[in-house]
Amino acid sequence: MRLKMKAASAALLFLLGNHAVAEDTYVQIGDYTQILLPLGGLGVSLAKGDYHGSLQLTKSFATTMIFTHGIKFSVDKRRPNFTTNNSFPSGHTAAAFSGASFFQTRYGSAWGVPAYALAGYTGWSRVHGDKHYWDDVIAGASIATLSNLFFVNPISEDIRVSPMVDGDATGLQVSVSNSFFEGGTRSKTPATHFDPKFRFDFLLGPTRLKSNDIGSFSDQQGIEFGQEDTITSAAVRWTWTPNTHHSFSFLSQPYEARDEGKLDSGDSVYAQYQVWDNMVNWQYDLQLAKKWIAKAGLGVLVQYAQASLYPDSSFSQQISGDEEWLLYPLVNATLGYKFTPDFDLSFSGQYGNNGDGELVSTDIGLNYAFNARWDIGGGYNYYKRDQDNAKTFRKIEFDTLYLRLGYAF
Repeated sequence: MRLKMKAASAALLFLLGNHAVAEDTYVQIGDYTQILLPLGGLGVSLAKGDYHGSLQLTKSFATTMIFTHGIKFSVDKRRPNFTTNNSFPSGHTAAAFSGASFFQTRYGSAWGVPAYALAGYTGWSRVHGDKHYWDDVIAGASIATLSNLFFVNPISEDIRVSPMVDGDATGLQVSVSNSFFEGGTRSKTPATHFDPKFRFDFLLGPTRLKSNDIGSFSDQQGIEFGQEDTITSAAVRWTWTPNTHHSFSFLSQPYEARDEGKLDSGDSVYAQYQVWDNMVNWQYDLQLAKKWIAKAGLGVLVQYAQASLYPDSSFSQQISGDEEWLLYPLVNATLGYKFTPDFDLSFSGQYGNNGDGELVSTDIGLNYAFNARWDIGGGYNYYKRDQDNAKTFRKIEFDTLYLRLGYAF
């Protein structure tokens, strides 16, 4: 990524030198939880005699690992600690979320909530230990969750507890149906009247940095950085549609990279930069015609931005840099056309202005619905944000080619 940066003194870099950061306890615990969660799911299902659930978990886990490691070696992304080139997606996170998602889907929140907490910790530990970026973690968790949703059915354990009175004796009577021991009673096939109110979308693809202006290093002189302009991108979006006219969505998408550059003296210098968008949108469906899609609404974007310079690849002793939070009120609009009930083309755009700067995002996408639950899409997104008084990125401009997989529930 060719960044317009400024240099620190070579003497300071020489004195600080390079040093390795030892593996800490947080990372080691994450190494265990990524194994314990899927093995725990298998153990619980076998202990319950839920052999159908055991098979579903096996299919889900195997699919998760195939996709995760297939993408890893196709993308060839360098880890943030500058070791191997297999950072995207996070395998530890994918394994942990595969087990956690199984607990949630198969046995409910009593099992799922603590399992998801451990899976979330696993993902955090990978970022904390400089093993992965946040988009690696988001991708691993999303692949595992969607694989689980495809293969795993909920189980209805049909346990009924009722009061019992027998003469002078009182107590509780517990009834357990045969399905508790046989393995699930609920089909995942949508009913004919299925009307989903929620959906989950996972988006991934290459993002190209078109231009940037980093204010954090304005007091220093130029450094040459050699990283390619294209980085990975992963995003998740949750949507709630309470009725036919209104929808509310939340999208989270981090852009993050690290790079090594050279000073005129030949010494190395390292940069870390991140732009993380968190966006809430409301849209009103105008319902103009049967085949047309027309929506408009309002929203808000909260952006975390950070750009820092370091003397070595441990990224522990900052030379210079800054971080900040930016807020942008948004207006949005979507226009599309349905070629068939299952296939459509849509254009969407968002514009934000906070008085100090502006943000523009446009998108074109093709979408195909397999059934009432599952759909897939792909498209192109252009993104630009300008704010002259920003402490980190005064200007940032991306474009992204993406693949999207959606699940309605």
